Amino acid sequence: MNAALCLALAFSSDGTATCRPCHAAIVDAYLKTGMGRSVERRAVPDGTFYHRLSNRHYRLRGATLRRHQVDGEGKEVNIVEKSIDLIIGSGNHAETLVHRTPQGRLLEMPISRYRTYYAMSPGYDRPDHPDFRREINENCLFCHSASIDPAPIDCGRCHGDASAHRNKPGRGNILNPARLSTQRQLEICLQCHLETASRGIPDSLRKPGRAVFSYRPGEPLGNYKAYFDRAGDPAPRFEVNHAGYRLLNSECFRKSEATMTCVTCHDPHTARARNACAGCHASAHARQTGDCAGCHMPKRRTEDAIHVTMTDHWIQRQPSYSEPRFEDHRPYTGDIVPFFWAGGSEMLKLANALLSADRQRTSEAFRALPPTPQNLASLGEALAREGKRAQAKRVLSQVLKADRTSPVALNAMAVMHATEGQLDQALRLLHLSRQANPDHPLTWVNLGVTWEAKGDPGRASEAYREAIRHQPDFAEARHRLSALLARTAPR
Repeated sequence: MNAALCLALAFSSDGTATCRPCHAAIVDAYLKTGMGRSVERRAVPDGTFYHRLSNRHYRLRGATLRRHQVDGEGKEVNIVEKSIDLIIGSGNHAETLVHRTPQGRLLEMPISRYRTYYAMSPGYDRPDHPDFRREINENCLFCHSASIDPAPIDCGRCHGDASAHRNKPGRGNILNPARLSTQRQLEICLQCHLETASRGIPDSLRKPGRAVFSYRPGEPLGNYKAYFDRAGDPAPRFEVNHAGYRLLNSECFRKSEATMTCVTCHDPHTARARNACAGCHASAHARQTGDCAGCHMPKRRTEDAIHVTMTDHWIQRQPSYSEPRFEDHRPYTGDIVPFFWAGGSEMLKLANALLSADRQRTSEAFRALPPTPQNLASLGEALAREGKRAQAKRVLSQVLKADRTSPVALNAMAVMHATEGQLDQALRLLHLSRQANPDHPLTWVNLGVTWEAKGDPGRASEAYREAIRHQPDFAEARHRLSALLARTAPR
């Protein structure tokens, strides 16, 4: 049995492996594609990388990633070491290293492998990057995994539920995308391959009542999500997941009158591309060349993942562009506009509310959001910050009834108890936060402040040092530790 099939069987008993007995050639070809290898469990080559902007050294050895800094005496400090438990990404362009915590959370690691070398993961090439603290949630997993439990994208992503077909094979009891309208065919691909912007705005929002993995191939994509874009000219922006976005903006797509889809050029079972340009372009130039894409869809470096080059699907007569040299972390301050499946004024209103909350961080802004535990935790934190303690406690108590592990709610509630002199109650909440998420730097800082208030500088110092170990650029932790050491130094 080949290794790829073993991998599929290990990940899912209801994915590609169940299709192989009847469709061996198709399955074997698919398992070699990027989608068929979207999640893997395997070792990565040893290597090292030094990130100058954050002054951190990284070393990969076996199945672990280790980070340290070097102090003034040449000693290694602020050491963090975590196991590499998953790889997300086929390696065609990049591989993201993933750690699964003892609590079951998935964390993106700060180092990624770009085919032949290691460098910072996308979004991390900055002094204040999130290091080992960026959590991978189900929204991230949707386009990389067949399910919430990470597994390679399988046949069901395009063909839907195969249980009836598996029990009684027949042409009429499984979805064949080729029999759908071209619009529905296109939307099967765009469920994952459409992202208008990776930064600065909520580029899409699921419709009310829709779970992350609830999209079914063949249904209108607009029933599942509403999409939005940055205001202004989209042409200069080129991002790592812009294939669908750039294609939809392309004149070729617009003039095709909804007959052009991704499979016009791409075979989804093999990922091979074919030159379909001559189907519309009958000039002598179009007939003579065999590589239209090389000139009209050049491979370019993406601005949000600068170690990756992707094919630009904005088909142009004479492409003109400049290659980014650095990640652009400037905040977007413009407006949101509808994009294709916009979903009406209520969805646009919600998108603007999310943008306002992210920019303003005020209780008024958070009140406009749906009352999810995460949004309510942010609301409670904002109310506490604004001195509206009674309201904050009511909201945060509601959050903790739904999610006893919310670090935002636990820390905000603990700080209020501590400032009211209820130090033991504050410590109890902070210990709960530490147990739920030992990597949360703010929890360690608040533990340090509370231990100081209880007259225990030793435990306070340990807590501040732990905060710095997890987040070396945490200025508040360094300031408090320095002040504590100055106060307690022998005179």
